[in-house]
Amino acid sequence: MSAQNEDPKALPIGMARFGMPFVLGFLLLGLVVAAGGLGYLQQRLHGDIVTGLRTVGQGGPAWGLYICFDVMFVGFAFAGISLSALTRLFRIQTLWPVTRIAEVLAVISLMMAGLCVIADLGRPWHGLINLPRYARTNSPFFGTFTLVIGSGLSASLLYLFLDLRVDAAWWSNRVGLHGQLFRWCAMGFRNTAQEHRRRRRVSFWLSLVLLPLMLISYSTLGFVFGIQGGRPGWFGALQAPSFVILAAMSGLGIIMVVAALVRRALALQEQISERVFLWLGTTVAILSLFYVYLIGVDTLTSRYASSEAQNVVSREITEGRFSPLFWSMLACFLVPTVVLLERGLRRKPSIALAVLSGVLINIGAVLNRFLVVVPSQTHGQLMPWPTGRYEPTWVEFSVVAGLLALGTMMFLIYLQVFPILPLQTLGLSTPVAAPKEVRTRALLRRTAAWITFLGGLALALLGLALSARWGTPRPEGDPLLPGSPVMFLMGVVMMLAAALVYELFPSARPKPVPETR
Repeated sequence: MSAQNEDPKALPIGMARFGMPFVLGFLLLGLVVAAGGLGYLQQRLHGDIVTGLRTVGQGGPAWGLYICFDVMFVGFAFAGISLSALTRLFRIQTLWPVTRIAEVLAVISLMMAGLCVIADLGRPWHGLINLPRYARTNSPFFGTFTLVIGSGLSASLLYLFLDLRVDAAWWSNRVGLHGQLFRWCAMGFRNTAQEHRRRRRVSFWLSLVLLPLMLISYSTLGFVFGIQGGRPGWFGALQAPSFVILAAMSGLGIIMVVAALVRRALALQEQISERVFLWLGTTVAILSLFYVYLIGVDTLTSRYASSEAQNVVSREITEGRFSPLFWSMLACFLVPTVVLLERGLRRKPSIALAVLSGVLINIGAVLNRFLVVVPSQTHGQLMPWPTGRYEPTWVEFSVVAGLLALGTMMFLIYLQVFPILPLQTLGLSTPVAAPKEVRTRALLRRTAAWITFLGGLALALLGLALSARWGTPRPEGDPLLPGSPVMFLMGVVMMLAAALVYELFPSARPKPVPETR
């Protein structure tokens, strides 16, 4: 490579900096994770009775804090991968420095979302075995398992790996464990102009595919609530778009917070400029205004012309027991909106105000998810059941805190192993000239990618048909073939892997030119 003689250790990437603040912070996070593990152990030993969760209609809700943060984590992932994809698709140079942060947060957040679902299951092992075998397409949980957690995590990992490959090749000349890891991640990347063209082409098409995939995935999570006709407070057409907009708000808010912390901790003031926070803050403010509008529309509809059960839920949220949470949520949305819009209109960014706004937006998002999940289970009864109550116990708080600490630890580990800034933001990666790829090799590359994509499409359609029991008299029954939901998931993953095949398909090395006499 053309610039391998440079000293990688001189770059302000923060790799392998095991200082005392890192060690102390890591130990503190480890204690929080241990407390979460202790709480979950109590739940497994004594049952869900140690939590505030109960059977709907018999004292409380079946979903509580765990599902609130499951939705929260998936929202972080949606915003992270969408930010990265949009930045590459429209070549928004200002946001390039935070794309890697967004991608890492997306991967970690989807892992934490899956653990939230496991924590909520009364019999987790039973659920982990039977959901992949018998998930039904007429249930939104089919989409949650296959698209949200499964293909969403696969797509995020693929996107991060392909983005990291160029950077890994830059540091592959290092000795020791880091060098071996970078050489493995580089997968033969030689920094040629042809490879960079393929990288841009794959990035463009993968971004074009990932954006609708993530939109469908997160909308599916909204459908889990929105299409339950027998549950007042959930049933409605606005659930899916509301979930998407709030996910973008909270995700961009957490990206602002993390980017500011990384910028300060690793002295990246030149690389992560203040304009980044101006862009992100203005976008969050606009989304927040639109989301508050949706809240007003939904509240007016629920109070004006809905069923009595729906009206009861709405009154409890705006005037009754949950009203302090509701009005606090609105304040957490409106105050940052005013601050961020004022800064955006004046073109005067403030990182401190952006961080504070990001924290407030996410506090409001947690309150909103609580108001979506809980009141409809405790007060939205169509059956003659008594009103329930829900107060999370220390078990739930400790498990959620443990998951947040675990995600933070994973991010810190990433900082110690891989670069957090893409090379192009540092102006270091200059492609070297190479002979043009021969037509036969290019044809083989495209053929292999298309075979992978079409094979995945066929596998996904077959898995979907078997899961949905197409053409059978009982479409509501179990899948015709146990495990066909996994077949559908593997097909979707295989379709995404076509990008990996196209980029990693080996190039023919140029033949040596014979010497002339």
